[in-house]
Amino acid sequence: MNSFFLKFIIPKSFQLLIVLIMFCFFIGSCKKFVSIPPPEVRLETSQVFGNDQSAIGSVVGLYSQFVQSSFSITNGGGSIYPALSADEIYNTAANVDYDAFRTNNIIPVTNTTGLNRMWQAGFRNIYHVNAVIEGLTKSTALTDSVKSQLMGEMLVARAFNYLYLVNLYGDLPLITTISFGVNEKLSRSSVASIYQQITTDLVEAKMKLKSNYPSSGRVRPNKLVAIALLARVYLYLSDWENAAEQAAEVINSGTYSLGSNLNNVFLASSNEAIWQVSPTSTTLNTIEGNQFNPPSSTVRPTFAITDYLLNSFELGDLRKTNWLRSNIVSGITYHYPYKYKVRTGAPPYTELNVWLRLAEMYLIRAEAKAQLNDLIAAKGDLNKIRNRAGLTNSLAVTQGDILSAIAQERRVELFTEWGHRWLDLKRTKKENEVLSSIKNPNWQPTDVLYPIAQYELDTNPFLVQNPGY
Repeated sequence: MNSFFLKFIIPKSFQLLIVLIMFCFFIGSCKKFVSIPPPEVRLETSQVFGNDQSAIGSVVGLYSQFVQSSFSITNGGGSIYPALSADEIYNTAANVDYDAFRTNNIIPVTNTTGLNRMWQAGFRNIYHVNAVIEGLTKSTALTDSVKSQLMGEMLVARAFNYLYLVNLYGDLPLITTISFGVNEKLSRSSVASIYQQITTDLVEAKMKLKSNYPSSGRVRPNKLVAIALLARVYLYLSDWENAAEQAAEVINSGTYSLGSNLNNVFLASSNEAIWQVSPTSTTLNTIEGNQFNPPSSTVRPTFAITDYLLNSFELGDLRKTNWLRSNIVSGITYHYPYKYKVRTGAPPYTELNVWLRLAEMYLIRAEAKAQLNDLIAAKGDLNKIRNRAGLTNSLAVTQGDILSAIAQERRVELFTEWGHRWLDLKRTKKENEVLSSIKNPNWQPTDVLYPIAQYELDTNPFLVQNPGY
């Protein structure tokens, strides 16, 4: 591993942790989860978790690790690849990787780069989290408050990674340990089992974390981060009562607010942000800002939004004027996402990647309340988001119409963020209705899950491929 990377990007305490596990996940791959014995240097965990400051450094370093690799599941890939798979964006020039996701024609034997960046990076993150959890559990040198805080943060981090992996791939190996003897024998656990682990982790994290952020800014989870993510999980599980309750706890906390200026939403100083992750690059702020924004007004953007998304905005929607831009190149107009406005730029960062924000909580509560037939409350939350975007109150009256209006609002509020559109189509069973004609002739119902790269199947005989591949 590059010594400059270790010295200047990752705290020393996390460098030690990386040494413990890099033999397995060096360049992001793990063989058979794994079939080789643990290294002698595992004894160095006593140094990593020997005092509060060192343990905190290992956690901070782990967040840096999440955003080291471009297009990984936690650094751009979780937004861009699902947006290509849905009806939000398209790549403006031929690209083997992007084409596969855009046309929903991913061929696992080609070892598509995107599959590696999602599956491998997700499990690498989970394995690193598990290593920290094990170190925290065994340590007798940490103060109770620090151990509780760090354990809560790691449970949130594991839940976040598993939430995306289970939605993208379905059944998964459920890895909660770094025991090689256990992990090398794991097959795929059911979606229900993965969700149970996610829920368990977040409920425990909620109990361990405090309401105050443990960091300058909102770059490390507090209790409300765990609650917000739990609200999303309950929404995906159609547990309307709990989804509404958790979202309400975040909304009513008074910690966050919907600002009137849409251009402030993704700033480092945003008061809408619930959880942000700080970049580590010295040349850019966020991958989304770097990839979506072309270098000049005369250059075709790498990704443009589809007409389906462009035409979904109502007349007068401020999100269309503030969160979209366009370039005309060779007589063709390309509209592109402009939520993140910084393409390149050295620290101090003016934009941070937003992992959770308040607008989603209003939309979660709105949908949950509508499902519970509390239509007045549902419309109240829906109109909060509409009014902020310069739109009048919704005219929807019936439960079905209100749910449709909320789905539409999620589409134009959360576009190109964290795969919301792709995941919403799947969880509401609208994917075939919406995408079968748009993605013709490649679309087939089994495309709702990504395949596992053939390389992973070859190196782990306990895995089986998803249907349709």
